[in-house]
Amino acid sequence: MSEPTQDEMIRGVTALIPFVHRWSLPLNPEDLNELAYAVLLHARSGLPLEEIPAAVEHQIDEHRRAAQELYESMKAAADRRRVVPPC
Repeated sequence: MSEPTQDEMIRGVTALIPFVHRWSLPLNPEDLNELAYAVLLHARSGLPLEEIPAAVEHQIDEHRRAAQELYESMKAAADRRRVVPPC
């Protein structure tokens, strides 16, 4: 399974934007990237059709895990900045 190129990703995301706007889908740019990645990757993958949903579910879980880790890291950094050192 070959990874989508950067150009393919840009073109894929660009093609999804009208759907997001027209259907008022509550998606952020990272969601669009994940959608485009899944479609482009599995459009040419050798996985059997019945295995694609599980592979995409795994992708979603990994995306969510990474986003949660980033959120927690950023929150911890912000919390550290808020702590006022004793005088």
